[in-house]
Amino acid sequence: MVVEDVEHARELLAAGAERSRQLLGLVGNLDRAALEAPSELPGWTRLTIVCHLRYGTHALLRMTRDALAGRPTSYYSEGRAAQRPGTLRPAPGESPARVVVDWADGAERLDDLWATLADEDWSTTVVEPPGSPDLGEVPLARLSLARLTELDVHGTDLDIGAPDWSSSLVRIGLPTRLRWLSTRRTNHRPFDASIQGSWILDAHDGPRWFVEVARAGVTSRPALDTDDAAATISASSRDLLALLLGRRCTAEPILGGDAELARSFPSAFPGP
Repeated sequence: MVVEDVEHARELLAAGAERSRQLLGLVGNLDRAALEAPSELPGWTRLTIVCHLRYGTHALLRMTRDALAGRPTSYYSEGRAAQRPGTLRPAPGESPARVVVDWADGAERLDDLWATLADEDWSTTVVEPPGSPDLGEVPLARLSLARLTELDVHGTDLDIGAPDWSSSLVRIGLPTRLRWLSTRRTNHRPFDASIQGSWILDAHDGPRWFVEVARAGVTSRPALDTDDAAATISASSRDLLALLLGRRCTAEPILGGDAELARSFPSAFPGP
């Protein structure tokens, strides 16, 4: 997947930089009360999301520098469980407005650094320290997809008039997320291990995918004409991606075959 990742990196970089500018412009117009109001993400205020996006920007900048220097690196350098809660709120004494300024500063530095990278740089492997798995072993180019995913998805979570997810995220992100199902059944969330079976995820404007859970093993690959899954889930590419990311679909997916099994898919593969 390194070749595809590198080919997509510049498109994702441009889309992420544009979405970052859009969100920073919208967030910059909010007063403190609006920033501290609830977002569409249950349990998170808009400020929680802004802090999360701010941290992610600085983390990706650090990870890029580490990877290019040949150093092990991870998204949460102090460990996810220990560090993540503190990244979701301002530092002691830090104002919401200052969080926005710091996010903007990090975004500018990240965009500037990524704009200088050659193809061989994007293919550099990001190696995590032993015992600290989070993203897995991925090419540096994959970070550009991680950034756009965070910006697009959390941008709409903010409920401040941001555009819907970019076409680049849907077209590139959906097959990537589908492939991940075979190695990353869940991203730090509990899943229902009792759910066994097979699904066809059919995007009427994109890929058609076969997913199966048999005992503890997961198969996830492009569907073959001969595949006969127990359940089918049909939707747009955008809404299938929403299903994988634990977000609301714009239209109700069409379920076929074993409807109960089809409805159970989010419990077997909860979003990040």
